[in-house]
This record gives sequence, structure tokens and C-alpha cells, in this order.
Amino acid sequence: MAPETEGEEVEEVRVVVGYNATLPCNVRAPDHDAPTLTLWYIADGEAPVYSYDERPGLRGSQWADTSVLGSRAFYHAHGSPPALLLHRVTLADAQLYRCRVDFQNTRSRVAWVNLTVIVPPTKLEINPKVTPVKLGEKNDVICKAFGGIPPPEVVWLQGGKEVDFTYTHTNGETYNVLEVEASRTDLTLPFVCRATNNERVGPKEVEYLRNVTCGPLNVTITGEEAPISEGRTARLTCTVVGSNPPPLVTWYQQEQMVTPLHTRVTHYDNMTRSVLTLNTTRADHGRELVCRAVNTLLSHEVIEDIYTLNVQYKPRLKLSLGRALDPSHLQENTDVFFECQIDANPSPYKVEWFHDGHLLSHNLSAGVIVSEATLALQRVRREGSGMYQCSASSVEGDTTSKPVNITIKYTPRCAVAPSLRGVGLMEPLNVTCQVDADPPDVTFSWTFNNSVRREQSRVIGSNRYSTEGLRSVLLYTPISERDYGTLLCYASNSVGTQITPCSFTVISAGPPEEVSGCTVDNVTSHSSSVTCTPGFNGGLPQVFHIQVWREEEVTGRGQLVVNMTGGSPEFVVRSLEPGHHYLAHVTARNPRGAAPPVIVYIHTLKEAEMHKSLPSRSEPSPLMLVLAVIGGALLVVVMLLVAVWAVRGRRRHAHAHRDNLQMPMKESNPDIIQAAPPPQSSPPPPPSISISVIKQPPPQPYEPQSSPPPPPAPSEGGLGALELRATTLPNQKTSFGVSEPLHRPIEKSLQRSLRGLSSHQFV
Repeated sequence: MAPETEGEEVEEVRVVVGYNATLPCNVRAPDHDAPTLTLWYIADGEAPVYSYDERPGLRGSQWADTSVLGSRAFYHAHGSPPALLLHRVTLADAQLYRCRVDFQNTRSRVAWVNLTVIVPPTKLEINPKVTPVKLGEKNDVICKAFGGIPPPEVVWLQGGKEVDFTYTHTNGETYNVLEVEASRTDLTLPFVCRATNNERVGPKEVEYLRNVTCGPLNVTITGEEAPISEGRTARLTCTVVGSNPPPLVTWYQQEQMVTPLHTRVTHYDNMTRSVLTLNTTRADHGRELVCRAVNTLLSHEVIEDIYTLNVQYKPRLKLSLGRALDPSHLQENTDVFFECQIDANPSPYKVEWFHDGHLLSHNLSAGVIVSEATLALQRVRREGSGMYQCSASSVEGDTTSKPVNITIKYTPRCAVAPSLRGVGLMEPLNVTCQVDADPPDVTFSWTFNNSVRREQSRVIGSNRYSTEGLRSVLLYTPISERDYGTLLCYASNSVGTQITPCSFTVISAGPPEEVSGCTVDNVTSHSSSVTCTPGFNGGLPQVFHIQVWREEEVTGRGQLVVNMTGGSPEFVVRSLEPGHHYLAHVTARNPRGAAPPVIVYIHTLKEAEMHKSLPSRSEPSPLMLVLAVIGGALLVVVMLLVAVWAVRGRRRHAHAHRDNLQMPMKESNPDIIQAAPPPQSSPPPPPSISISVIKQPPPQPYEPQSSPPPPPAPSEGGLGALELRATTLPNQKTSFGVSEPLHRPIEKSLQRSLRGLSSHQFV
């Protein structure tokens, strides 16, 4: 240090070449004074190399000697302390710097800064003297560092720990000879040579893996899969540990060397792996594979490992019908057996059976008997036709057999539901009979019977129907009332004749019955819904019609406001006016005519009522509905009994003088009246009893002011003539005689009731 700095404090600054250096000017300004000029000198130099001027008019101006500092200097005057910043320091910048600060009223003050520039080592290399090295040898490798100011430290590390730190510096080089004895650890744990002379820049490091000659320690054969699966590429790996140089690895199977084309050898650290690729079959099961390893430099050290092949494979299945079964003659109600032959290693842990892809379960009541290798179907039905498979599952996977298709032949069965067909006299009707059968070569036959011929059916000639495959079409035309009844269609094939025929009931088509149970719901100020229950359609498709009339209080006449037709008696009536009364007619109609209309009243809400919360109407329970129906029926029966009792009393009083008139009843049937033997003298004939069903005439357009028609006048015979009006019958009047019409089931039930009534009157 120059003499001028004796007794002065010198601040040390260290920086790596190429980095930025900060030189502090640690001069404290006196109280109540301020710097005016800052000058930087190199050591005792008289000429400044940098200045910073804070005098008035020059405040903040800077100057630098470009020959010394170039344009790399910049002064931070307002730092704490102020400092001169040098960018990209060079080795020539390593100097002793003097900072002088001039003040306005106080004498100048000086601060010293010593800048040391560090040059890291430029190169680090490893030079092995002996390689390979035997176990226990040392001093076989040198680590040398070139350059560096100050000279670097050169040390050896292994596993992150210093193992040799004895280095030597000479002629601008620093080197370290490794003095650690060679061991097997060196094959997997490398040495690291490190050289450093500062903390700012990281050290230079070179890795060295010592080449130590040694024989293999162990040999192990492992498989990717244990056991080995047939059909998959099996890879066996022979791992040799501890040999350097890498050993020679060979494979043997049944004392025969395996060709190298099936092996692949890799080396990593002190391990050598040889991978053998095999396409194994069941024939390889139990064979031995040998992996042998030897170090060619130490031929006396040979070790090996033995591996026994365990080849497993998925189940192999073969499905077949029972030996005694002919697949072309499988019929309903016979037993069918299947056998599933299984070849598997190991044995399967699960065997399943499938029909058309659906799992079959053991169900003795359904005739399905499932065992491990057999399937029995007892009294099989036609639904048993289809594809059968067996499936076996083992640890190697699942296998499904090839399908076995069977066809269960069966007698024809009707493919159409029984139907009711309405047709008029002399009106042709096409009746289609469709069956399902296997084999499909079927023949058809048609029969007809009615209520008169209950025990014998009339066979219809083949010229009246046509056959095409599984369908037959009959052209049927009723000529008289006796041609109404039931048509039966039978089909036959090679298995047998259809057990249950296809049935078609032919009735005389008539107008439909009137609707019933009409309700009005969802009433608002402008709309309402009307729902009714349809009646019997008369044997033909029917439609439903609703007409809504508005009551006019002034004129007393109705105004038609809604006219709709639908396929069901459910209507939503819209475009109504608030607070008005409406009358609706609901009518059923088919091609034969219309039923009597049913009258329904609709009362729309007023606008103000729409804003009120109306109580919800509870729906009647099914039990209440049933009790209401039963109560109504009992009331009708009681009224009929009272009427009958009154008629009997009147008749007994009017004809008391005719004691000789006897009308005994037949014991076998109280509804059949036997006439008494004619008397000696002919008494006057009794009043005649005629029972008729008269359809109620359809109502005229709504006229609220019209008065109801007068009741009918009693007939001359008093109560001897009884009329019952029924609005549910077609437009006709039927008189009951000896033979009953066969085509009106509704009239028949009513006739029976009336016949019973007439028999009670004569008792």
C-alpha cells in the first residue's frame, strides 16, 4: 500500500472479472454543509479519472477519463453512501482508488477503496494414469486446474463428501492426485474433481467414474410375467451385478445355446442386463432356462442362474349338443343338453352359459339346469331358440366358445289379438289371420259358429280365403242374422296343429253408445276441459263431437260458440267469455250413426274470481266410487221390485175371477213359461205384455225456454204394456220373440233382464 494511505481506512472490494463493481465513497458531509465536487483518482495520481460536479449551473454533470474507465463508469451521488459503479470490470481495473469530496464551506475529505479482480480457473481436466485399475490400487488419476487469480483450490469428492483435498500449485497450474484405494463402490459412485477460487461464481467440476476390474457378484433371472402366458411375447431378464468390464452373458435352453437373435444386452453402471424374448407354447412348460455370466478378464469367475418355465394359457372351449340329439329335430316340450369341453391351465374358476348374449342362471323351476360343463333345458319352449355359448374364466383371462345355434320347432300360434269386427248384412269383410310358426310351411282352415250352434262349427271352404306364408285372408259376408258369431282360424305345420285358434267375433255394426261420466275441470274465465268415458263403439271406429252453446238471458235462445271433433272424448274448450253459462253436447259417432248426446253445463269464472284462491276439490277415493256404484245398483233393483210387486197386485185384483187360468213354470228353467192345457170354454184372452227398448231421440239445438214434453199416455192394457227407455241402445226398437238376435250383446243382456222380469209377473 502506498505511504499516503498509512493511518487511513481502506475499504476492500472483490469482484469477478466481467461483473459490475461498486466502489463506495464513504465520506460523511459536515453538518450544515453540502458537497460541490467529487473527484476519483487512481492511488496517488494527480489527475482525476472521474468527476461529478454539483456546483450551481453544473449540477449533476459527470466526466470520465475514457482512456482509463471508458464509458463504463457512473456515479450514484445520492446513494448511501455514494458510490462509483463500474460496468464489466476488467483485470486492469484492479487498482487502489481515492475519492475526494469538496464542500462549500469545509475543507475536502478523502476515502480509499481497493478493488480486487478475481479470475476463475479457465480449465479443469482429469488425466487417468492407469485404467482399468485393480481392486485396492490408488494414485491412478490426476485432476488439474489451469489459470485462476488467485490460484484455485482443487479437491476430490465422492458422494458429496471430500475424500482428497491435497492439491499443489506450480507454474500457473493446480493439481490433485487421487489417493483413495479402488473398490467396487467406484463402479457405481463416481468421483468429482472441484476447482474454485471465489464464492460469486460457481466452482468448476468434472466427474470421473473409476474403471475398476472385478468379476460378477450375482446373476438373477426375472420375468415380466409370472407365470408366462401362452400367446404373448414373454421377456426374461438376466441381471448381472458387479462385473467390470461388462460380462459375457449367454442363455441355454435344454442344454442348447439360445441364438443371440433373441437376446438384447444393455449395460448401466455396474449392472448388465440381457433380455431374452420367447414365444412360448404349452410344450415349453417345465423346461429350464440358464443364464451364464463370465468376466473375460477374470475367466475363472463364472456364475449362472436357472429358471423353470411355467407356461399358462387361457381356456380353450368346444361347445356341442348332446350326442343323442339331432339339431334338425328339436321341438317344444323336449329336453335339450349342451356339453362344454374345457382345456385350461390352470383350471377355470368360473364357467358361465349364455343364450343370445344373456347370462343363464340355474333355475330348476324354469327347467334350466346349469353345471360346470353341461347345460340342460327341460321341456324347452320356442323361446329357447337362438345362439348358445359357454364361457370359462381363469387367471389368464376369459374365453367364450363358438356359438351353437339351435332352432326349436313349434306348432303355429296366433300372432294377432282377438278382435271384435262390426259389419252390416251383405257387407263384405276382410279378416286377416296371422300366425307365428316354425317351420313356416303352414296350412290354414277356417270355421264359424254362433250362439245357436255352440257344439258344432261350420267349416268354411278354402275358396273363400287366400293363404300367403304365415297369413291367411278370409272374405266374409254375413247374409242373415245367423251369420253373426265367431270366426276361428287354425294353422298347421309339420310339428302339429294350432292349439288355440285366432278368434274374430263378427257383430252387426250399429251406432255407438253414448258417453258417460262426463266431468268439467280446470274452469277459468275463458276456458274449461270436458272429459267423458267412451261407450261401446258399435263394432266400428268412433269419433267424438262436442258443441258448446251459450245461454242468452235476453232472447232465451242458444248461440253455438264451439264445435270440435276428436278421437277421444277429452276436450279443452277455449274462447269462452267470463261469467257466462254454457251448455255442451258430447256425442259419439261412427259410420252407422250417432249416439244420443250427453248434456254438460259449463259456468265460467268472472275476472274478479280469478284472483281469489279457490279451495281445491278433493278427488273421490276408489272405495267411495265403488260404494256409490253398488248403492245405485241396489236402488235400481229395489225400484224394479216395487214396480213388479205393484203390477202383480193390480193383476191379481183385476183377474181374480179367472181361477181356471193356470200357467205353471218349467222347473228346470223359471224363465221358460209352459202354457196350461186349453180350458173347456174359451175365456177372454189376458191382456198382452209387450216389452220393448226404445232409443231416446237425439236432443234438438239448445232452447232453454222450451217446456218438457208431456209424459206418454198409458196404453189400453194398463200395466200390461211396459216400456223401458234406454239411451245406451242403438237407434232401433227390438221386440223380444222366440229367437234372440245374435249380433247385439248389449241388447242380449238387457233382454235377459226383461225376460226375468216378465216371468216374475206371471208367478
